Amino acid sequence: MDLPPAYCGAGYQDKYKEIKKELLNSDDEQISLTDPDSRAVILLRNIVNVGYNIQSSSGSKHKLLVEYYTGDVNDTHALAPMAIATKELLKKDKLNVLADKGYHTGEQLRQCMNNGITTFVSPKESSTEHNGLYTISMFTYNKQDDTYTCPQGSIMTSNGMWYRHNDRRKGRTPRPYYFKRFQTPACKTCCQRHNCTISRNGRYIDHSEYVEVIEANNQRVIENPGYYRQRQQITEHMFGTLKRQRGFTHTLVRGKDKVLGEVGLMFIGYNLTRCVSIPGIKKLIKLLKECCLLIFYGIKRPIFSLFNDFKFSFIKIALLKMKYFDRLIIHLNVFYT
Repeated sequence: MDLPPAYCGAGYQDKYKEIKKELLNSDDEQISLTDPDSRAVILLRNIVNVGYNIQSSSGSKHKLLVEYYTGDVNDTHALAPMAIATKELLKKDKLNVLADKGYHTGEQLRQCMNNGITTFVSPKESSTEHNGLYTISMFTYNKQDDTYTCPQGSIMTSNGMWYRHNDRRKGRTPRPYYFKRFQTPACKTCCQRHNCTISRNGRYIDHSEYVEVIEANNQRVIENPGYYRQRQQITEHMFGTLKRQRGFTHTLVRGKDKVLGEVGLMFIGYNLTRCVSIPGIKKLIKLLKECCLLIFYGIKRPIFSLFNDFKFSFIKIALLKMKYFDRLIIHLNVFYT
């Protein structure tokens, strides 16, 4: 809970109780009194800042920022919305997406697959990799028999039932998924049990409904390590430029819409800087001029149709403005020549 200095200290117990009551009655697990739309965002391990988690996508060819938005406090459910929005904005039938392991979620990977998006998302590490126990990759799944084989050769089976898993923790959007649980009675007498599990009920494997799409994604990453490594080359230097060179480490406004507006201005500035390097300043000015004319002709007809009596006077004004705009372009061309 984000508390401003005015609420810190003795004598504010009633205020704390009101805030606590408001939090308990809401669907959120956080309340920010500084900016209602902001949330506590984990930057690194135990480092937490109150702010926004900005999601963005960028193209691999010219390293231009394409789409951006802010959603949850983490990246778990951000992959598919950003990938689909980017695909629609670029008007592509197919799209390849590279992302780090924070975006690795079965439900998101399936959404991408269903929308013609091929994912290359870094696989998450197994929870057993850090405690010395057998990892999930050491258990082999037999799709034909619907069984698992453990590292000691024992067959693990399920009762055939799909169980529903639902994260009902406060503040989290329910995203249920189904899984089957595989176990073997051989765990009770296995001499390698201490290397496999610390559970008194033996080792079990939860087989998610998304396991096939997860394995397909993981296999693509393993088979194309050089392709996946392009992710850092495509995205990291953009934010390095914005943060280090331009000092954009925080926003100057509050509220989600205003923050997105400020972020959008920074991204536009970055893209324009890149465009100076890509086509060159002369071609960029020419493209901007053509773009302005397209916008002008696009809005001219619906506006003039409402004011037919003043049509000719509007045309005269518009031509006069275009005349001064042409002079501005000439000056810019002279300046950059």
